[in-house]
Amino acid sequence: MNRRDILATMAVAAASSAHAAETPATSPMTYPNKKFPVKDCVALVTGSNRGVGLGFVEVLLKRGAKRVYATARNPKALAELAALDPKRVVALELDVTNDAQRHAVAEQAKDVTLLINNAAYPGSEVADERRFLSATNLDDIKRSMDTNCYAPAELARLFIPHMLKNGGGAVLNILSGGALFCLPEFTSYSTSKAAAAIMTAGLRAETDRQPILVVSVFTGGVQTRALPIGATVAFTPADHANEVFDDIAEGKTTLFPSSGKPNMRERINADPEAFERRIIDRFHTNPVKIAPY
Repeated sequence: MNRRDILATMAVAAASSAHAAETPATSPMTYPNKKFPVKDCVALVTGSNRGVGLGFVEVLLKRGAKRVYATARNPKALAELAALDPKRVVALELDVTNDAQRHAVAEQAKDVTLLINNAAYPGSEVADERRFLSATNLDDIKRSMDTNCYAPAELARLFIPHMLKNGGGAVLNILSGGALFCLPEFTSYSTSKAAAAIMTAGLRAETDRQPILVVSVFTGGVQTRALPIGATVAFTPADHANEVFDDIAEGKTTLFPSSGKPNMRERINADPEAFERRIIDRFHTNPVKIAPY
């Protein structure tokens, strides 16, 4: 199929969807219950040794999770994670880009009902390497894609079959507000997170008739080391986790937990061109910086 045929097919599909939305269904469609309270769940959190990931682990324990597999790439962090609750926390080494480690963890944690894909790579510490034209090559964007898009997809592929055997579950992909627009100081990161947003939508479509809740979490403005230098917010990782868990208990699939109101999507939608212009002008006059990783 050539490019013209692909575009024509997409147009027909879009038109058919619009027509279907206007036409009453002749027979009601039944859907599995997608509400997911975290009490008594068995969760696996990637990148759980600090920030948003650690907030998820701590709140899962407070909300009565049966077991939490807390994973980290650095083995030195595992003892501290296990010490959070030795009876319920199972600390596992996991570099999400390491296929052998992914399979080993999936084999060990077959009882998982909640997968939180939180681990992420923010991009090179060298600013020029995080962009397209100034980069020496595109290796940084490839690494971002591997970590932030392909790895969560691979983990979902490994764990969703286990969840179905366990009666159902949920997959939370932590995408960040950077998936909604290009943050030019971190183009490689935004590119990978935008791709991950579409990947998540694809997973949600594929599992629509199954008891699997697939959630897009567009996180913004959480008090972590990734916050821009000079910025201050009162929205903690625990606040973030609580808001997310409240929403998935209601079966919501597209979340915008944030310290600011309106949320990022609402701010963009108010005037997309003006929003982008402000981002570009700031990039050239006062670029965002974060603390060294």
